[in-house]
Amino acid sequence: MNRSHDLLTQPERTSNKPRFSAILLIYVREMRDQLRDRRTLFTIALLPIMLYPLVGTLLLQIAQFTQQHTTTVCVVGSENIQGVPPLLEGDAFCEHYTDGSNNLSLLLRGVDDLAEGDTLADATNRWVRDGTFDAVLIFPPHFSEPDSNPGDPKATAQVLYSVASDESQIAMNRVTDILNNWKATCVAESLAASGIDMKMLEPFQWDNVDLSPERTREAAFWSKMLPFIMLVWAMTGAFYPAIDLVAGEKERGTLETLLCSPALRSEIVWGKLGAVASFSMLTAILNAASMLLTSSFVFQQIGVSGASLGAPPLIPMLWLFVALIPLSCLFSALALAVAAMARSSKEGQYYLMPLMMVTLPLVLLPMLPGMNLSAGTSLIPVTGMFLLVRSLVEGQYGDALLHLPLVFGVTAGCLWLAVTWAKRQFENEAVLFGGQEQWELGLWVKHLWRDRQPVSTIAQAYACGAIILVALFFGRLAATSVPEDLAGITKMILSSQLGFILAPALLMSVMLTTSLRTSFRIRLPHWLCFPMAVALGLTMHPLYLALGKWIEYTYPVSDKAVQAMQPFLEQIETVPWFSIVFLMALIPALCEELAFRGFIFGGLVRQGGRLRAIVVTALMFGISHGFLQQSIAASCMGILLGWIALRTGSVLPCILVHFTNNALSVSMARLSESNVSGMHLFFTTTQNGAAYQPVWFLLSTGLAITCLLYFATLRSPVIDSNAGVNSL
Repeated sequence: MNRSHDLLTQPERTSNKPRFSAILLIYVREMRDQLRDRRTLFTIALLPIMLYPLVGTLLLQIAQFTQQHTTTVCVVGSENIQGVPPLLEGDAFCEHYTDGSNNLSLLLRGVDDLAEGDTLADATNRWVRDGTFDAVLIFPPHFSEPDSNPGDPKATAQVLYSVASDESQIAMNRVTDILNNWKATCVAESLAASGIDMKMLEPFQWDNVDLSPERTREAAFWSKMLPFIMLVWAMTGAFYPAIDLVAGEKERGTLETLLCSPALRSEIVWGKLGAVASFSMLTAILNAASMLLTSSFVFQQIGVSGASLGAPPLIPMLWLFVALIPLSCLFSALALAVAAMARSSKEGQYYLMPLMMVTLPLVLLPMLPGMNLSAGTSLIPVTGMFLLVRSLVEGQYGDALLHLPLVFGVTAGCLWLAVTWAKRQFENEAVLFGGQEQWELGLWVKHLWRDRQPVSTIAQAYACGAIILVALFFGRLAATSVPEDLAGITKMILSSQLGFILAPALLMSVMLTTSLRTSFRIRLPHWLCFPMAVALGLTMHPLYLALGKWIEYTYPVSDKAVQAMQPFLEQIETVPWFSIVFLMALIPALCEELAFRGFIFGGLVRQGGRLRAIVVTALMFGISHGFLQQSIAASCMGILLGWIALRTGSVLPCILVHFTNNALSVSMARLSESNVSGMHLFFTTTQNGAAYQPVWFLLSTGLAITCLLYFATLRSPVIDSNAGVNSL
């Protein structure tokens, strides 16, 4: 039966507005086909139900095995222990030193028991290495002599063990606990013999009283673990259906039939998205339910249940299902968009694994200690929703209600972007059906040289950005310390800017394009753009500093990072002004703008990718900076610079804005302390350093808006999608 029979029999479309009936029909058909697939049923339903009970059974078996293991310890030199209180009773440790278990076996050996020609060190080392004993406890001669009694630091025993053996490490820990208890007993009896009351060593005690509600204590463990499990399974549960509904249909030859039907591409996307999201939520719910039932039973059996774990409160856990809907739709839209690029199911798996690696840190981030719901964390996709759910589960409704608008806005924005991307993937025939030919390295290299174009391609632009970011990453790892003199600062800046940022773009431009000038977007716009770019850099700088202050308030810089950067900041204040402006303003403005708003922007803006060029280059530009706070501010500035590059069709105004902004940042302290007349109208000195006068801040905001309005009046150059040549 034809998958799209009902759609094909409908009359011709008279409107491009998506119909709910068509979306519902596609959704039902996709769900029906997936449920008929035994692999899907096994992955979605049977695997979660079977997986956790099997894992629980395995844990119970392992727990029984570990409890039955007997720890063997060899004690050498027991005759050297003459202290009181005694450590040994016959051939065993004294009962009040052990943990009460019977699986600790001792073997006493003396130095005279060694084989002829065998030294004590060689014998004991061999016993531990070959597994004869899990650990060896050695008491050297003269251990209990009056000048070297067990309470004397000079009296030293040795515990030999092997870190390569788990049993040996367990034995070492048990022997260490016994020796610590014995040492405490020796100290107590020595003090008592000297007439010192033991209470003097413990003048007071305290009790830790937990005032959190009972529901919060019960949910302390599950509020962190269960959302993480559900989000991971929601992510993985969307991958297989997305691959099968797009790449799988390409292999079966049914996608072309569906696309030829009267259904709009948007209706097809919404129908498939609904089916993928349904399987995603179903996978997460079944896995969570199976895990809860299995873990409750297993924890009771192995004896780890208690206040730290507790039973998951069912009513608050319902918030998880509310948050699961948008997050499952988000993961499903991303998986659907990425799967559209695959030609087969096997290739789709290769594409979706990097997507999982990119989104997984957003799920792991809320698990870090001290990560709580705040204005800063609310702006992080997925992480903010995770923390919001955790607050709701723990009963912190005030914090959750306060940050709900931010979390909802960020999640809705990400979902809209993901769905829009999926729609564009289905509207692009080159994405759905392109690239069917076999790829060969030799032909590809010849193609790069023979078919060079004036500007980079989209793939070359992405490759250049990836090379720059990877080079910067390893370059920062290679830096052992922060430079503290001018020579070190010069070396650090020139190596990163010229070697890691400009060099890859310049090399790729020479090898892969026919024109350096065109590929770097070096063209002369209207002459008025240059003074307006300088004016924009001057007037936008107060807003840029205010943005930086807000970012530092939202995401505070650690004290360790501040201390590490302090010598660098102090050195900047002593370096000649011209040198520091050249190194930290002119060089970064030239190198970063030519690479990001030049070569990379020129490739990404092709094929109608204006928004893509602005956003992607801004993100790459932000990530290229070292600190998180600086990266966020640079990304925001990158959005503005990308918009100017788009309106003017040139990288030159961006260089001027970038240079002016950086020059003011490194010169503010000197300008505020200078004796130049009228400078006090713009700058003031505070406890935190130089700052702008409030009057100038308000005035500069208005002037910056005026400059932006000028650039908005410019007519964006027409971009040839094939050759990438701009023309007014």
